[in-house]
Amino acid sequence: MGKWLDRARDIDAASAVCAVSAERDLTAQTALSATGGSPALREIVAGLDRLRLMPAPRKIPRATWSVFVDDAQALVFHGIAGEALAKGWAAIDLFGISSDETWQSLAAWIGGRRDDHGRACYLLTEIRGERTLPYAVQAAGNSRRWHYPEPTPSDAVLPWSM
Repeated sequence: MGKWLDRARDIDAASAVCAVSAERDLTAQTALSATGGSPALREIVAGLDRLRLMPAPRKIPRATWSVFVDDAQALVFHGIAGEALAKGWAAIDLFGISSDETWQSLAAWIGGRRDDHGRACYLLTEIRGERTLPYAVQAAGNSRRWHYPEPTPSDAVLPWSM
């Protein structure tokens, strides 16, 4: 009987992996259709496909690069990238990398952290007089973090274009 239980667990585990893969594919399709399948989002999805296969750049530790790639994928697969593009964020603000260590794209800012609900962040808009400023917020417990897109350094690039 033990072998049958082990086999049942293996089948359940394989089903769970298939379900997660199917859910991720479905979520990516949802993310693409959320912006009407915008060319910018399609380009980002294609870029992420290339990014998954790329080695870490020489100056970035492998573990840090892996977290960045996971966070970039989470932004797309959970619809945050599509929402951000619709709110006026540029792809470089979401996924860019630069040698300027004081500047961070949203994917770099997330740094593998999730809020109490498992989300990478929420996108909000702040109104200051005549201006509206998009920003991201992450809340975990009693702490809050905010990220406003900043002027992009001249050497910033989308990582899949390197």
